[in-house]
Amino acid sequence: MSQQARPRALLPLRQLALISGYWFGINAVWGGYEWFGQTQVELLAGQGSRGLTIGLIEALGALIPILVVPTFGALSDYTVSRFGKRKGYIISGAFGDLVFLTGLALLARAEPAGWDGAALGTPTLLALYTLLFVGLQFSSNMAQGPYQGLVPDLVAERQVGLASGGVGIMRMSGNIGGALIMLIAAAFDAWGLALLLIGLIEFGLAALTFRFVDDGPPAKPREGRSWFDVVREAWGLDVLRERSFIRMTVVRFLFLMATGIFVNISAWYLRDSLGQEETDRTIWGIAALGSLAIATIVAAIPAARISDRVGRKPVIWAACAIAAAGLALIAAAPNPPVAVAGLFLMGVGSGAYLAVDWALMTETIPLITSGRYMGLANIANSIAGPVGLFIAGTFVIDRLTAAGMLEMGPRAAVALGIPALAVAAVVLIGVHPRRDPRDATPEPAPAAD
Repeated sequence: MSQQARPRALLPLRQLALISGYWFGINAVWGGYEWFGQTQVELLAGQGSRGLTIGLIEALGALIPILVVPTFGALSDYTVSRFGKRKGYIISGAFGDLVFLTGLALLARAEPAGWDGAALGTPTLLALYTLLFVGLQFSSNMAQGPYQGLVPDLVAERQVGLASGGVGIMRMSGNIGGALIMLIAAAFDAWGLALLLIGLIEFGLAALTFRFVDDGPPAKPREGRSWFDVVREAWGLDVLRERSFIRMTVVRFLFLMATGIFVNISAWYLRDSLGQEETDRTIWGIAALGSLAIATIVAAIPAARISDRVGRKPVIWAACAIAAAGLALIAAAPNPPVAVAGLFLMGVGSGAYLAVDWALMTETIPLITSGRYMGLANIANSIAGPVGLFIAGTFVIDRLTAAGMLEMGPRAAVALGIPALAVAAVVLIGVHPRRDPRDATPEPAPAAD
C-alpha cells in the first residue's frame, strides 16, 4: 500500500492548540455525563436496581463506539467536500451531541410519578433516557473517528509528541472540567443548565476547529468503489497484518483499564476500604480528583518532549512503572492522604502515557487511511473502562464481599491494575514504529500565524 508522508512544515502553535482543543470539549461532555448519569438512573430505577440498570445501559452504550468510530473514521478518509474530509463529521457530531444533551436536560428532573403533569412511568422514562444516551454515543463517536485523523493529517513528525501531549492534557482537563460543572450544578439543583453548558462548550470548540483548522491532504480516491465497500473495508482483516498497530492497541486497552478501575470504584474504596463517611468522602474525592488531574497535566508536556528525543517506548515503559507504583500505594493505603499520594503517582504515569500514546499510535499506522486505523484504535478507549469494571466488580469485589472481606474488595480491585500494566509493558516490546520522529528534518515554521 502506498504511504502518505507526514507534513514537513511545522504548524503554528495556534493550529496545534485548536487541534487539541476539541478534545477538551468531547471529554467535558463525558466527564460531566458520568456524574449526571449515575444520579439520574438512581432517581428513575431506585437504589435496589440501580446497579443492574446502569450496567445494562452502559453495556448497550459501549457497543455504539465499537461500530461507529471505525466506520466514520474510514468514511472520512475518502470524503470529498468543500469543508475538507474530516471537519464536516466533527461539526455534525458536535451538533448532535448538543441536541441529545438538550433532551437529557429536559429529562433531568423527570420522576416516575410524573413529568410536568404527564403520567410517565418508570419504564417510559428509562426508555427515553436510554434512547437519548444511545443517541449521544452515536453523535459523539461519529465525530471522534474523523477527529483522531487530524493529527496524522496535519502535524509534522517533530511536532507529533507536542501535539500528543496537548491532546493528553485536554483529555484529562476536559474530564475534570465536566465533572466540576456537574458538581456545582448538583449544589444548585441545576443539572439541566449544566448539561446545556457542556454541550455548548463542545459545540463552540468544534466550531473553532471547523473554522480555523486546515483541511489537510486531499481525500483518498474511492476508485469506483461504493460507500458500502468503503465501510466493509474498514472492518477488513488486512488490519491484522499491521502487527505493531494491534500490539499498540492492546497496550492502550491494558493501560486504560488498569488506571481506570480506581476511578470507577472510588466511592466504594473511600467508604469500604478507608472508612470515610459521606461528607469526608466528598472532600477526599475532590482532593483525589485534583491530585490526579494536576499530576497528569504536569507530566504530559515534559513526557512528550522527552519522547521526541529518546523515543516513545521508553517513556511508556516508565509510565507503566510509575502508574504501577501508584496503584500499589493506593491498594495498601492506611488513610486518605497516602491514597492521594498514590493517585498523584498514578497521575504522573497516566500523564506520561497519554502524552505519548497518540503519537506512537500514529507512527504505527498507514497514514493514507489514518481515519480508519485511529477509529479502530479508539475501540480500546471505549471498552477499557466497562471491561475493567466488570472484572473488578464481578470477580473481585462481589466475591470478597460475600466472603466477609468488605474492606479488601476495592483494594484488591485496584491491585488488579498492576499485572495489567506489566503485561502492557511486555506487549510494547513488539511495537515497531514505521516512522521515527528523530529522523525527520522539518522545514522552518512560518514566521507568522
